[in-house]
Amino acid sequence: MRRSLPIVVSLLLALLLALGPASAGASPKKVTIKGSLGLYNFKPKNVTITKGHRVSWSWDSDAEHNVKFGKKLDGKHSKTAAQVSDFTIKFKKAGTFKYKCTVHGFTGKVVVES
Repeated sequence: MRRSLPIVVSLLLALLLALGPASAGASPKKVTIKGSLGLYNFKPKNVTITKGHRVSWSWDSDAEHNVKFGKKLDGKHSKTAAQVSDFTIKFKKAGTFKYKCTVHGFTGKVVVES
């Protein structure tokens, strides 16, 4: 039995590595604001993640923008600025969360699966 222990431990480690990082340590999905001269949008517009994961928004633009969620996410929002390097939210519950840039009106959504 003692001789098989290193093999079992090696197999378990290989399985853990194959499964990838845990949700708490996983890199966030990235969304950026693209465009210029009034033709702006979120890229990608829609993001699908698993509960417990994060989404990060950023932009460097010729105009001010923001990211604002409605009541379903307690009105969370970024600052309004021409440049934001990281606005990140961890989504703790499943559902569809719509958001928009209130400066220009373009929209996006985050779909959180269980």
